[in-house]
Amino acid sequence: MIPALTTLFSCQLAGEVIVRLLGVTFPGPVLGMGLLFCGLLAFGRSTPALEQVADTLLRNLSLLFIPAAVGVVQQVDLISANAVAIF
Repeated sequence: MIPALTTLFSCQLAGEVIVRLLGVTFPGPVLGMGLLFCGLLAFGRSTPALEQVADTLLRNLSLLFIPAAVGVVQQVDLISANAVAIF
């Protein structure tokens, strides 16, 4: 499990480093995900540990949306005041 997490975080770090070195306005984690995808295509398969980590992250993905939802609920009056600009 640790090597699989290290692989995921290494791809994310590589994406962040490339984006900052090139100075482009592109999310580093998205580039890291692309690097991971290219790596998986190059090797032609995934490891069972990487699949287990990915499944665990996907099962708990909804927990990552809780802070955003709380922020929306706390700022609902500000959001409604600026609804036209947001939409």
